[in-house]
Amino acid sequence: MGPRLLVLGLALFSCGPATVPAAMPAIKVAPERPAPGTALRITISGVGADARLQGTALETDLVFLRGAGGTWAAFAGVDLDTPPGVYTFRVSAEWDGGATLEHAGEITVVAKDYPTEQLKVAAKYVEPPPAVAERIARESADLKQIWARATPERMYDGATLRPLAGVPGRNFGRRRVFNGKPRSPHSGADLAAPVGTPVPAAARGRVVLARELYFSGNLVVLDHGGGVYTLYAHLSRMDVSEGTIVAAGEIIGQVGATGRVTGPHLHWGARIGEARVDPGRLLELLAGDR
Repeated sequence: MGPRLLVLGLALFSCGPATVPAAMPAIKVAPERPAPGTALRITISGVGADARLQGTALETDLVFLRGAGGTWAAFAGVDLDTPPGVYTFRVSAEWDGGATLEHAGEITVVAKDYPTEQLKVAAKYVEPPPAVAERIARESADLKQIWARATPERMYDGATLRPLAGVPGRNFGRRRVFNGKPRSPHSGADLAAPVGTPVPAAARGRVVLARELYFSGNLVVLDHGGGVYTLYAHLSRMDVSEGTIVAAGEIIGQVGATGRVTGPHLHWGARIGEARVDPGRLLELLAGDR
């Protein structure tokens, strides 16, 4: 069963002569009651191609991209550390001539308990030596800069492919304890496979990072537009370079065991802004937005 849709009316306030929709536009938020780690798609229909849309949801600026059938879509994420509760989101539209449309709605985040797992890794990945502190800080800052950018261009095209199809993903959202020390929740799905297994891109996007990082090992990050990113970590090799545009299914690297790992696998993650979301659920939303 696909995600449920919350359909809300939009209040229209005309501030001057302009061509405005003949019927009341509608906004849809899916899924209706997300849990931490969930990707959301917010769609608006009936506003026309010339509307200028903007909004905010879950402390993230929404970037609306034009879709098929005259609809607009923006994505938001419920981060893994988001407390349950009711959150306000806002959407507005403006047309030439001064007409505006404004709406404030609610997103109810429900609780979800993720299990805790105990892991054993090399000591240097739990208590990194001082010599690498500057490198770790620099790499973290570089990633934050990427997550903060929302490309106002639709890079994905509705075609999607789950990396390592047939290999079950595990561990997303689990609270991790490395060598007895609690660390941040696991922000991706681990797909176990032998070293050298080809890794395809999950959706069309631009390579914005292809580099070896301290914790992630060889890491490729794809920008799918609108603040949506997928990432592929611990690769044994990277077969793409930064700035390249890849299609869904195009090979971007090979499975490895680089960085902080307990064995060969692909760490497949997703971000919407800084929100860490389940990549599998995000893929379903991208596939449904053609």
